[in-house]
Amino acid sequence: MLYPDFNDLIAYKAKKNAFKHSSKRCVKSSAAGNHHSPFRGRGLEFDSVRQYVPGDDIRCIDWRVTARTGLPHLKLFREERERQILLCVDMNATMRFGTQNTFKSVQAAHAASFLGWRGLEQHHCVSACLFGDVLRGVQVFPSKNTGKSFCTVLKTFTQPCREEHSISIYESLQHIDRVSRTGSLIYLISDFMDLDGILHNNALLSRLNKRCDVIFIAINDRSDQSILPVGTLGFCIDQTNKMFINTDSIAGREAYTHLWNQNRQQLYGITAKFKIPLIELTTESDIQRDLALGLKSIVKRMRQ
Repeated sequence: MLYPDFNDLIAYKAKKNAFKHSSKRCVKSSAAGNHHSPFRGRGLEFDSVRQYVPGDDIRCIDWRVTARTGLPHLKLFREERERQILLCVDMNATMRFGTQNTFKSVQAAHAASFLGWRGLEQHHCVSACLFGDVLRGVQVFPSKNTGKSFCTVLKTFTQPCREEHSISIYESLQHIDRVSRTGSLIYLISDFMDLDGILHNNALLSRLNKRCDVIFIAINDRSDQSILPVGTLGFCIDQTNKMFINTDSIAGREAYTHLWNQNRQQLYGITAKFKIPLIELTTESDIQRDLALGLKSIVKRMRQ
């Protein structure tokens, strides 16, 4: 199946799960919700202090710690607040691939649906940034807290591509940096096969990760990692160009696997450097079960 079934994506609304979108970031929204956020006020519980980053509410500055350290710091308090959940989904051509069960693009849509419905269930605002083969290369859906608006996002996943673009993860992060609020929870869903921009431009990801919670969700297929000796295979590069690979070549298969291992080491290096949680899924994963387990593991590590 090249595109997910809309009814399957809607079905995640009724599927219950115990995990909660959790964080200790400063949230700018003034609306009530189920997220603990650091706002100064009466009856709020002090949580911690962290260094100020541009965009934070200056009313939360801890002047004593600021004077002592010489650097601006914020007091963090805990109160139930609405937050923005931003689903950033890779829609590039590499995602429309799969040799086991389904395509990576279909799994990405299911993951986004699961996360979005859970966010709405917890009274958060959900927005989306789709990049790749979408209108103008990057399609941003505004932050709203209604099922009707989220269905518009889901509908996009089920429709054939009307435009062809190649948008890197780095370019998508540039858009995310502009549209995300301080304190947002950002899920970046991709196969992460193109990491060059991030590797050579760390400042953007560093800045984004300081003011938002960022979680990487990698979705890959077995054949991203290694390829079986099944003779000559043809791949469509675009509508007019094809590439043929002789999979019987031992040297070729070893080089293919080497590129995968190199890519994963780069990905692990980025997530370790910026302390970004990484959840790894495949085209064979049970999205609801495996994604929920990954998120619960992240929450558990945050509390340790």
